[in-house]
Amino acid sequence: MNWNKRWLALTIIVFFGITILSLLPPKSGMEIQSNDKINHFIAYATFAFCGLSAYRGSKIGRFLLFYVGYGLFMEWMQGFVPGREPSFLDALANTLGVGIGWTIFRVLSIKKQGD
Repeated sequence: MNWNKRWLALTIIVFFGITILSLLPPKSGMEIQSNDKINHFIAYATFAFCGLSAYRGSKIGRFLLFYVGYGLFMEWMQGFVPGREPSFLDALANTLGVGIGWTIFRVLSIKKQGD
């Protein structure tokens, strides 16, 4: 596997950011206001894009499955955090974010190859 170290470091930071924000109880002082679904969408689009940019290999389908599975896992884990509950719409926003992150990655990869 060929990894781009800068993108990998950014992916790890995003991973831990998503994990921490997903598992904090409400009223922790760290919650991010505004539209929750948009936050989920942006977080997982960023996570997928950074992760795919870090990895230079042919089997990106495994990574996409990991990102979607991780989003579902985080939603499930919220059921164990007092004051939080899993949300199907949040899981959907996570999954759509992964899809958009992959799409942006593909478009930019194609443009880069064409240059």
